[in-house]
Amino acid sequence: MKKNKILKQMVMMSIVVVTVWLFWPSLPQQQITVNESIIKTPLLEEKKMPVNTAQVNNLLGVTPEKITSNDSATLVAKAYAAELSFPSYSQPLTNKDFDRLKPNHFNPQSIPVDDDGTQVTAALSKYRYTYPEQVLATLTGENINNAELQLIDLNTGGVLLSSKFEQDESNWYAQLAGKQNLPRQLQATIKARVNGKDITIALALKYIDPVAILEGFNSAFNQEADMVLQANLTTRKEGLYRVRANLFDANNQPIAHLVSKEKLKKGSSHINLKAHQSVLHGKQAPFYLSTFSIELMSPAPGKPKKYGNSAIKKYEIKGFEVSSLSDIPYQPSQQEQQRLRLLQNMAEGG
Repeated sequence: MKKNKILKQMVMMSIVVVTVWLFWPSLPQQQITVNESIIKTPLLEEKKMPVNTAQVNNLLGVTPEKITSNDSATLVAKAYAAELSFPSYSQPLTNKDFDRLKPNHFNPQSIPVDDDGTQVTAALSKYRYTYPEQVLATLTGENINNAELQLIDLNTGGVLLSSKFEQDESNWYAQLAGKQNLPRQLQATIKARVNGKDITIALALKYIDPVAILEGFNSAFNQEADMVLQANLTTRKEGLYRVRANLFDANNQPIAHLVSKEKLKKGSSHINLKAHQSVLHGKQAPFYLSTFSIELMSPAPGKPKKYGNSAIKKYEIKGFEVSSLSDIPYQPSQQEQQRLRLLQNMAEGG
């Protein structure tokens, strides 16, 4: 009996490891989004799960209380099989995918200021900034007398930049000018006087110098089942770059999340984003790209990735005919098929 319990635990651990291995490349990461305006009424961040377990549970006829190790493996296998209907570089996107639609969203911070539950809420316009962007902050709440925004070097505790908050009809606003070569470890601190009390709110952020600039795109062209969009970049460093963008239809509805990774040299470079026909059929043109992200991947363990910026906020795709694409379904790679077989074997108890 004890051996069976240990065996079940080992199986469950194996499923967790395989799940992480399978979905890690597509797990949402904090990314850079350019040219976003200040968020006057910040939204709470939603967490996107790679697998909709509620839907899969209904499909399988199981409940969380009755899920066995085989059920867990079946859940993951079915979810991965569904994901393989589309290539990894062109995954469907919906309005529920908040983390991909707003990858640089800042989660507001609230603190109580009295025993009656009164709160003051602070927020930045985004989590990650790139030079020369301004750092924009809002402060909301009652009985705020005055406030100051400070940019702190966490290594030394020194104040690098500061600005006084100004009030409008409902909120308080402050901004800090962009600055190059800021330390990696930063913190935005708000010091405010509220109803006669001094309070401090610490906000996490990143401020970086861009290693690449997305300049624009060439006209879209068809390549078998893919609509191809060549992105033009100017890079300051060579290395392995990853470029992401969201594809929308004429009604501003999300269609797909596009990803491409390629080793680029310093200077003028190009990288192709591709939208597979499986995400385009039935969608209304003209399409457009937005929510750009440019990353220089870490060259070695322990070294952080670096980020780029975009000179454009939106690129409209004109004159492309979806009917020109081949309707051949996506064929998973040999590695993807091997992963799926492994999960299916685990689900069958093999």
